[in-house]
Amino acid sequence: MKRKVDSKWLALIAITLAVLAFAVFISLFNNKKQAIDYSDILIDNGDSKINWDKYDTYDVELKETYTIGQSGTYHLTGSINDGLVIVNAGKGVVRLILDNVTIKNTSGPAIACYNADDLVIQLVGENLIEDATSYSSDYDEDVKGAIYSKADLTLTGDGSLILIANNEDGIVSKDDLKINGGKYIINAKDDGIRGKDSVYIVDGDINIVSLADGIKSNNETVFNKGFILIENGNIKIIAGAKGLKAISHIVIQGGDVIIESKDDSMHSDRDINIVGGSIEINSGDDGIHANNTLRISGGGIEIKKSYEGIEAQVISINDGKVSVVASDDGINAGGGADGSANVNGAGALNADPNCNLVINGGTVYINASGDGLDSNGYLTFNGGTVIVDGPTNNGNGALDSGAGISINGGTVVAVGASGMAENLGQKSSINNVSIFFTSVQKAGTKIVIKDSSGKTIISHESTKVFNHMAAGSSDFIKGEKYTIYINGTEYQSFTINSVVTTIGSSETNQNRPGQMPMMRR
Repeated sequence: MKRKVDSKWLALIAITLAVLAFAVFISLFNNKKQAIDYSDILIDNGDSKINWDKYDTYDVELKETYTIGQSGTYHLTGSINDGLVIVNAGKGVVRLILDNVTIKNTSGPAIACYNADDLVIQLVGENLIEDATSYSSDYDEDVKGAIYSKADLTLTGDGSLILIANNEDGIVSKDDLKINGGKYIINAKDDGIRGKDSVYIVDGDINIVSLADGIKSNNETVFNKGFILIENGNIKIIAGAKGLKAISHIVIQGGDVIIESKDDSMHSDRDINIVGGSIEINSGDDGIHANNTLRISGGGIEIKKSYEGIEAQVISINDGKVSVVASDDGINAGGGADGSANVNGAGALNADPNCNLVINGGTVYINASGDGLDSNGYLTFNGGTVIVDGPTNNGNGALDSGAGISINGGTVVAVGASGMAENLGQKSSINNVSIFFTSVQKAGTKIVIKDSSGKTIISHESTKVFNHMAAGSSDFIKGEKYTIYINGTEYQSFTINSVVTTIGSSETNQNRPGQMPMMRR
């Protein structure tokens, strides 16, 4: 006799299957999204596939140069005062457990791996590595690191490492270099960390002082190599050149990154993608520079000092919090490599349609002495909140575009000098205003725009003198009346009469802040 199935159970089973199906769909969607985002990056996780239980473990007390010729785990203790650890294991895999060791070499590197498939260095306790000021002729010319590996190199563990690179670089891999834990203090005469194929930081506490680049990946021949990927960790870099430098990509997914550099703090010859983490920058040149595309989709970025804050040919800001202080342009979508961008200002003759600056979301604040937001092509606002304290000289503008500006969503407030001021565009899908003030407004002046009901639509307190404001909001309704207040006192009322409503005139504004008009850069 067949048992009748309760309809309530059938409904419960159906709901459960539907929930599972939805979960699978979301998982596949997220994985697909990640694959699309990072399809140009070839990550090597060969170390995670090694079963170390298959290999013997050797306990070694270091006293002099020690050579490893076969696969296995080598538990190292003791110290070498003038020598090194050599790995020459052919196609083997080698794990070095550095357990409170000191390795110093007066004629070359402290650890040198010439042959292996994978080298893993695991830190236990406190360790010290120091190489020679100059290397003897016994070493090849490309051996230029206190820790040097021709194989894939992974550093991990719960211990710490003080590394003093007296010759050139601190940690070098001619293949992929991965850091998956540990605490590092690196002082390098040249680069701090260099992985030719990639530098992949999963976790760790990394403090670098280098006379050249802080972290570098420089493979120019393989398309999906030459990248830096940071997933997590605490990274602090003081660099005499660039902070992070990659041939192909820089991807920041998380962690805390602090960079002080004389050159660009983050530089990629191709693309940069920031999706999370906290980034603090003090730069002698560009804060963040990509030759091709730069995308910000999350995290927090604070550029406290820079020449140009953020620069790439195509820039999109989708989410996150961005703050920029720049002595020239705040954000610049310009073509070409670093230093070779078209720095001419807006205008049809100078427009480059391949350049694009799009803000889709997030919170963006710009304090720039040059142009605040500058695109040699298009400048588009689709969402988010954007505030620009722009230039006080009339040779630059808070907003500058070669091919046109439009606002289709979000809120934009841009103040600055009126000499080269631009509005938010007649082709916008939401209304905006262009206000030329009859006198210079002091730094600290608070501008508020309210609608007829008293609702605040725009509010901004500028850090600089200004006499022009461009502002856009979906709360600007055609035919409605609005009132401008300066420090709480009514300044002027107006009615939104078109996509761009102009209040005042640049022709009658005789009290412009800053310098006389100059050729736009």
